[in-house]
Amino acid sequence: MKKTILTIAACVSIVSADQLVKLNIQGMMCPACVSNVKSSLNNVQGVKETTVFLKSGTAEVKADNATKPEVLCDAVKEAGYECAVAK
Repeated sequence: MKKTILTIAACVSIVSADQLVKLNIQGMMCPACVSNVKSSLNNVQGVKETTVFLKSGTAEVKADNATKPEVLCDAVKEAGYECAVAK
């Protein structure tokens, strides 16, 4: 019984695992741009937390594993900025 419960718990934690996606963003000039990018990223399904850095032109997005990094960049591009997934 204990073995079954541990196996189920392990499967649940694997399914709900998160990823950290780093993005390079060009075109942000001010705090309003940061807010716009952050809002756009937070509206993507599966995004749990977003941090945007104006000075370095980057963003870190915590999202579930089902969220594709390209979809995050698409949201940034729709907001009017250039975006690439950091390698």
